[in-house]
Amino acid sequence: MDEEGAVLGVDVGGTQIKWVLWSPGAGVLGHGELRTPRSGPPAVLAAVAELIGDGKAGAAGVAVPGHLTDDLRAVRLLPNLPGPWEGLPFAAELESRTGVRVRLVNDARAFALAELTLGAARGRQDVLFVTMGTGIGGALALGGRVLRAGGDRVGELGHMICRPGGPACGCGSRGCLEAVAGGSALVTAVRAGGGRARTPEEVVREAGRSGGLERSVLETAGSALALVLGNVVAYSGVSAVVVGGGVAPAFAFMRPAVEAELAARVRLVGRVDLRLAELGSGAGALGAALAATTRAPHPTNGEI
Repeated sequence: MDEEGAVLGVDVGGTQIKWVLWSPGAGVLGHGELRTPRSGPPAVLAAVAELIGDGKAGAAGVAVPGHLTDDLRAVRLLPNLPGPWEGLPFAAELESRTGVRVRLVNDARAFALAELTLGAARGRQDVLFVTMGTGIGGALALGGRVLRAGGDRVGELGHMICRPGGPACGCGSRGCLEAVAGGSALVTAVRAGGGRARTPEEVVREAGRSGGLERSVLETAGSALALVLGNVVAYSGVSAVVVGGGVAPAFAFMRPAVEAELAARVRLVGRVDLRLAELGSGAGALGAALAATTRAPHPTNGEI
């Protein structure tokens, strides 16, 4: 196994931390996952540092589900992970503990980079990416490059308002798409209706098995997703949408609403290619590894 030049990609999710060891010459050398600690930043830092510090990688990319500071070295906002994350110098802390160069990236932008480079969007130029997990993330590629801005904030699809005055969102607003159609929101809606699902996966399983409440919740969420996607496609002019993430199986029940919305806008936007991601649940980790291989380790704006 050739590990020369290997980089480690880590995707810190609200439920799982996924990792991949990747080499530009040999591809994926190893991968795995562990449960995300819920006791706060110190435990998450310790878990990620242990992954990085095993000596196999010369650099690491770490994807996080939120906003970063403009220098991409610290956390500014992580709405789906408990604890005081604001201002935490995540990259510096990891580098101090491991001696390995660390690059931080938003998890949805990491997913987009992986799918654009190696997955469902290969060869495409203008693509909207949607990640469905504990929350909902997004990214936008124009001209074959994933767009960036200070703090890695371009593409926050999950925090577009789809239901004014609706459920409270972790970002501080109300009625965000994430608060209506994110994985945690699906479970909350089912349990509020008398269902017993404890995870988004259980919601999807029950929707396929018996329909009823769970299917209704997913279809309602699909209408919200369709509204947001239709608006973003009209605004950006993209010709393809790629959907992935750990809760992407729920999209099977949402897809009819999305297809109907895009069809209704075809005179304006043309035909939009709606695709499922190809790289599976490890796409974010792979994208983080790809980001860590770029020559400029800490860009503050522009493109990946």
